[in-house]
Amino acid sequence: MGQAICYQLLHKFSLFNTYFAFLDTEDYLADGLFIKHQVRVYFGDEFANPDIPYRIIFCHVRKWDKERFCDAMRELPNKMLLCGNVDYLSVSADIWKRMLKEKQEGRASDGADGAVEQTQ
Repeated sequence: MGQAICYQLLHKFSLFNTYFAFLDTEDYLADGLFIKHQVRVYFGDEFANPDIPYRIIFCHVRKWDKERFCDAMRELPNKMLLCGNVDYLSVSADIWKRMLKEKQEGRASDGADGAVEQTQ
């Protein structure tokens, strides 16, 4: 079985940082994994859809912490499953596929339809 798609590497030029987007719950289950793997994560914007229990979180890590971040992300699907989020991988894969499709079609979703809202 292939690697689960639970996070995305974002292509943004930086000398020191690597940028990512990942799905998490409102309880921020990934935070414990970042602590476990001793990786410092700098969080950015966060977006949520009221119809699903997950939110997209944008962040960056120092380039030398990239592998530790990826190790933490590899554990996230199992933690989600243990916490009762059995649809995490399917929802995550669906969201990333839809975002890629929109990017390829040249239309980024601006949230005008109310489907995605930025959290406070």
